[in-house]
Amino acid sequence: NQLIQFELLLTVATFVVAIFGVVAGIFGMNIPIELFEEPRAFKWVLIITAIAGLLVFASFMLYFRRRGLMTL
Repeated sequence: NQLIQFELLLTVATFVVAIFGVVAGIFGMNIPIELFEEPRAFKWVLIITAIAGLLVFASFMLYFRRRGLMTL
C-alpha cells in the first residue's frame, strides 16, 4: 500500500516537472514570438509556471487524499 502511495506521489511530481519541460521547449524553439523580445519574460513565465505546477500538485494530492488513496 505504501508503494502505491509513493508511486502516485512520484507520478504527480513527474507530471509537474514535465510542465517545465514544455515551457522550456517552447522558449528553445526558433519561432518569432513577441514575448521573446521582453528581457524579463522568461523569469515571469517560470514564476507563473511554478505557481501553476504547485497548484496542480496540490490539487492532485487533495484529490488523492479525499479518495483515500493517499494517507501521508
